[in-house]
Amino acid sequence: MSALLHDLLLRLDQWHATLQQLGWVGVLGYAIGLVVLQMAFVPLAVFGVAAGAIFGFWKGVIAITIGTNMGAAINFLISRYVARGAVSRYLSHHEKFRLIDAAIGREGGKIVALLRLCPMPFGLCNYAYGLTAIRFWPYFIATFLSIIPANCFFVWIGASAHDLAAASSADHSHQTGKYILLGVGAIAGICALNYIARIAKAAVSKGEPAAVDQAPVA
Repeated sequence: MSALLHDLLLRLDQWHATLQQLGWVGVLGYAIGLVVLQMAFVPLAVFGVAAGAIFGFWKGVIAITIGTNMGAAINFLISRYVARGAVSRYLSHHEKFRLIDAAIGREGGKIVALLRLCPMPFGLCNYAYGLTAIRFWPYFIATFLSIIPANCFFVWIGASAHDLAAASSADHSHQTGKYILLGVGAIAGICALNYIARIAKAAVSKGEPAAVDQAPVA
């Protein structure tokens, strides 16, 4: 998987200028590429960062939002209506899936939203949810809303890093301040996501989704 990811990133670097020149067609093409990648269980976080570097923040957010949500819907429907037997046999050996199934049986969409905040393979989880009793629209809405923070965070890192790299080298002192702010922001964002993930895991294991209300408000 690491070799595949490395190769994909090298190719993406080669297509950087082409994707930018294509404008909104490039955004849509990138989103479709994300759909294919998550179907093959390729981690998407690095491609969220790349989307920000290639398209800027807003177009990058649109690209990754379309890609992740289309992928979530397609994997769910494939698992539920097309390949249920094969996917079920594959996931039956995963203890984490059995815990997910039991949690969704208790709380449905609330648990899906919490689990989306945990660092678990995105594509695999999409297939797994299709085997549970949750209906499509509660699943899709919970997914759409809960992945917004992480998507925006990864795209922001890419867009900010690209802006810093493109800045004039003559203004070195100003760039240094920007790098410091970017580093502080990235560390704060990672800490916040990790904190939320711990709360989500505790809520799932204890069956207490209301625990997320205890998270500090920025």
